Amino acid sequence: MDSLGSGLPVALSGLGRRRQLGAGMILFLQDDPAAYCFFVEAGELSLRLLSPSGHEVELTKIEAGDWCAEALLFAESTYPAQAVVTKDCRLVQIHRDEILKNTNSEVTAFFLRLLAYKCLRLNKRIEQLTILGARERIVQYILGLCPAHNDGCPGKLSHCRFPFPKKKLEIAQELGMTPETLSRIFRQLEGENLIEIEGATLGVVSCARLRQSQQ
Repeated sequence: MDSLGSGLPVALSGLGRRRQLGAGMILFLQDDPAAYCFFVEAGELSLRLLSPSGHEVELTKIEAGDWCAEALLFAESTYPAQAVVTKDCRLVQIHRDEILKNTNSEVTAFFLRLLAYKCLRLNKRIEQLTILGARERIVQYILGLCPAHNDGCPGKLSHCRFPFPKKKLEIAQELGMTPETLSRIFRQLEGENLIEIEGATLGVVSCARLRQSQQ
């Protein structure tokens, strides 16, 4: 979560307890009382929705440096999905009372920023899925992977390479398209000499040219 820092804020460090969970373990079940929120220090969670018929759909992944279930603390609700550990996980578990009854203004300010950040990220996600075309979504996704992106990458003409952060099937699901569409557009971008793909590595020939290709 770039705008909020990558570690647990000092003001929150004494409010919860650390847990270690192995891959395949369940952190919480769908419809369990939402008594805790979680900060993932290492590893990965998958939020999965179970239908009445037993069909399972992955909603999103929670990666290291991100929070899970923080908004539910203010709703006295239940978890709308179950959380499954997909990579060995180390996390901090904080009970809702530790936050709601806390008088430290730094704690209050942090969660206001966190919820605002999540709202903005959700708005961007809705824009991607409803306004942008498939190619535009992919180009923006690639630009967001640029190693210098978090430092305000100016999109210069230099070549950069970095690994795909997840499987291509998962990228397609995140971008709301079929794997076939993702592969087709990747081939188009390669054919236009905008990107290079070698196995699990993605190369961007020029961020500036790739950005201009959306226009």
